[in-house]
Amino acid sequence: MKISKAAIPVGALVAAASLALTGCAGGTSASAEDASQGGLPQEIKSSGKLRVGLSPDFPPMEFKDSDNKLIGADIELGQKLGEILGVQIEVVESPFEQLMNSVQTGRVDLVISGVSDTLERQKTVDFIDYFQSQARIYTTAARAGEFTKQSDVCGKQLAVSSSAEQYQQVKDLNKSVCVDNGLPEIKILATDSGSSARLQIEQGRADLAAQGGENLAYFMKQEPGKYAPVLEPLPAEPFGVVVAKGSTQLAEAIKDGFSEMKSSGDYQKILDKWKLGYGAMDPEINSVK
Repeated sequence: MKISKAAIPVGALVAAASLALTGCAGGTSASAEDASQGGLPQEIKSSGKLRVGLSPDFPPMEFKDSDNKLIGADIELGQKLGEILGVQIEVVESPFEQLMNSVQTGRVDLVISGVSDTLERQKTVDFIDYFQSQARIYTTAARAGEFTKQSDVCGKQLAVSSSAEQYQQVKDLNKSVCVDNGLPEIKILATDSGSSARLQIEQGRADLAAQGGENLAYFMKQEPGKYAPVLEPLPAEPFGVVVAKGSTQLAEAIKDGFSEMKSSGDYQKILDKWKLGYGAMDPEINSVK
């Protein structure tokens, strides 16, 4: 979702911080050296770095541990991409809602932050899709037994972040399952973030909520027995690395980097480490048609 993910403000844009450094004393591997001489744009090759925008508020994709260190699947994928391309990765933290503008205006070279590839977003940016995300509807574990078929959601209060892809997916579900069958409409409660949607459930203001399955699985692990996914997953949407529209050379280089990562087995190892192996896919540019 990023979602596909909900935007949770993390403060103003901060100075770039080094995430991973390759090409230090001792040199790079042959494959990294070859890749760095390949498809990357000349200005990036000359600078020796890629500026990566992200919003570290979406576990397990990108977040901060108790020592304020950046961790997560996207962080490790970015590190490995830097190694393959033979460049330094510099992170620029930003609120999620500012990420698209950051890449469009050139403040960053790309964004890796659990951002869903959508046709609407493709109008202004390009995606190198690398992970097949899937959103879920969920409720408290105590109420999970009330929702066994899709129509059980009709007439219920459902909280969802208005900035997440799940918001439109819930609207589509409401039409196809409820409205088109003459059933009571879903009462959609728009929130400003996924955490706010969870709070609505906890406080009894909503019967259900919707958010990215990866994010939900993380919180279910943190708080066992509190939440439970129900009904069928919402339509899968890929997460993509975001680059400025028309950045063909950079997009192809990133795609090739992910292909090499996948061939080496490192891609699958990283996903499996974060319990995300189910979302593995071949990298593709603007796969949403």
